[in-house]
Amino acid sequence: MDEQVQMSGIAGGGARSARGREPVSLQAYLDHRLGRGRPWWRQTYDVLVGPLLAPSFAGFWRLWNPVWGYYLLYWCYRPARRVLPRAAAVLMTFAASGIAHNLLAVALSRRVNPFVTVWFTLYGVVAVVSDALGMDLSRFPGPVRVAVNLAYLAGCYLLVSPLLP
Repeated sequence: MDEQVQMSGIAGGGARSARGREPVSLQAYLDHRLGRGRPWWRQTYDVLVGPLLAPSFAGFWRLWNPVWGYYLLYWCYRPARRVLPRAAAVLMTFAASGIAHNLLAVALSRRVNPFVTVWFTLYGVVAVVSDALGMDLSRFPGPVRVAVNLAYLAGCYLLVSPLLP
């Protein structure tokens, strides 16, 4: 695919064509994110380890789960961004992702519990706040970035874990 794909946005890493705001195809987006023609094992490594090496918690979420991020970008973040400030659109996107994950949890457990929605919304709050504070780990080595991003993830889980049944 010759079309240049550009990345932007906290909600999963936005993709847009070189011509403007029209969406690129999922395949073009994944080719850009995963590296077209790269071996499957390298793509898998990059999807699992790349986010942990991100220089910020917001960066972690830009890289995590490129397929889900693609759909959140076009179905949630961009429509919300048309009417909301960036931070509010990001929070709404994380909450929507939490609701979608929560619906799956309810279907599997047959119990209604707000845990996942609250957990994902907290991820959004931490991503927005850390981004607003300019928290940049790019000057630190990879193992430090991995530790900090894992601490963010674990810390959010621990804060919300009292909601677990």
